[in-house]
Amino acid sequence: MVGVDELRTEVSTRADRLGLPRWPAPRPPMASPRDEEYSRVTEPGRYRIVHERARIWTQALTEVLDVTASQLAPGTWQGLGSLDHFDRGVRLSAALPGTLDLVLLELDVVPFGGPAGAVLPVLGISADRPDVSVTVQPDCGCDACDSGSADLLAAIDEPIMALIGGPYVILHAERWHAQWHPGGGQSSSDGDGPDHRELMQLCVRLAAGESVELPHDATALIGRSWLSSH
Repeated sequence: MVGVDELRTEVSTRADRLGLPRWPAPRPPMASPRDEEYSRVTEPGRYRIVHERARIWTQALTEVLDVTASQLAPGTWQGLGSLDHFDRGVRLSAALPGTLDLVLLELDVVPFGGPAGAVLPVLGISADRPDVSVTVQPDCGCDACDSGSADLLAAIDEPIMALIGGPYVILHAERWHAQWHPGGGQSSSDGDGPDHRELMQLCVRLAAGESVELPHDATALIGRSWLSSH
């Protein structure tokens, strides 16, 4: 059975054939951006690689695994900051029971500080449904936040691989949320959420199949591996 590393290799191979833009990190590691870079988007068009990467993942998953792709009409979505809609989307559903759907959302954003008429391609990755956001890439798009195309593609590939490889646990409530997989975890709140360590321990127990009491107002999504050998 193919594994997540083999799938990523397949995706990278397909992407290489397309001759998509690549660019190095614009500054040495740990170097601080210049002030003017924070309000500048020099080449927004090159970020089309995020949409192309999602499309290649869709092709690879439907061709290599038993996965169904369903197109989504434009709709609303709770993303990052002012991003509250998506222009195109696809839902990928694995045939194995207990898996979470992978939802890939394409946004065409008018960037602040970009050339006139420019559009910044943005990709949202969600689990189960559009409003359960896992990541948004690029997370900003300005020159100051640019760390090169390799880092950007890794920020897309790694959460997709984590969700596919499983287990993947998402806890969310009105004022906080947490996500966990065997490679790591994260949580955020408005200052009134449970302790991060407590949430990670709870996620681990849920992934192990334990019956646990959730914090008040919380819901849990638990995704198993898309790969039958895992």
